[in-house]
Amino acid sequence: MALIPAAGGGCGESSTPSPSIRSPSPANSDVEWDSFDPQAYVRHNYAVLRADDREILRRTRDFFAETTLSDACCVDVGSGANLYPALSLLPIARTLDLCDWSASNVRWLSTQIASYDELWDPYWQVCVEHPAYSAVTDPRGRLAQVGRVLRTSVFDLPRRAWDAGTMFFVACSISADQAEAEHAIGSFLHALRPGSPFVVTVMLGSRGYHVGERLFPAVALQRAEVVATIATSAYDLDVHEVRPRTPLRDGYLSMLLATGRSRG
Repeated sequence: MALIPAAGGGCGESSTPSPSIRSPSPANSDVEWDSFDPQAYVRHNYAVLRADDREILRRTRDFFAETTLSDACCVDVGSGANLYPALSLLPIARTLDLCDWSASNVRWLSTQIASYDELWDPYWQVCVEHPAYSAVTDPRGRLAQVGRVLRTSVFDLPRRAWDAGTMFFVACSISADQAEAEHAIGSFLHALRPGSPFVVTVMLGSRGYHVGERLFPAVALQRAEVVATIATSAYDLDVHEVRPRTPLRDGYLSMLLATGRSRG
């Protein structure tokens, strides 16, 4: 989920990326993202499939299955050390770009695309509960075929470059500045072509998070402001809030999932 300026990706139409913005410290550019430890992050967050992630993945799966989209240029922005957003895009993807800025995350993603770890198998099992996903008989081979990793910034994405996309727990966790969070959401939605389906998730009320021994910044977003930011660049918006019985960690209120269509 580390995202600072770099080159863009996508396929087909694109235009000049959005200009960079200035924000108060701790801004995204102040963080040593190459120190992010993806193995520690995975161990803490995804070694066991939690009920909240199951619900988010199930809703994401159903949303993309109902779009009837196929042969699409897809993107997962700020992939970090989370593979299940990419898995949710497999049935509709002709290409699938996994974007991150952290060099350690980029290396981890590259190994996972080649052949992802067994701990992701339970996540795929949630996906294949829907017939649209069960048609993908070899998800590892499929991801290796369509996936590529881009060292790319959410603040520097090309415009109208992809047909479908996900951005999971990025806007809330790349900076302590709300303006950067809002800019990240807008940049992601503008990177999709008009009418493109998308899923965005954020932690609400987040106060920062540890990866190994390191503390990374977050911004305490509220539901109303997140929905308002998404709505300026999207339509057919549907929002769900997930409140886990056992929180993943201290320092957040809930998880918000938003699906919709980009205005481009």
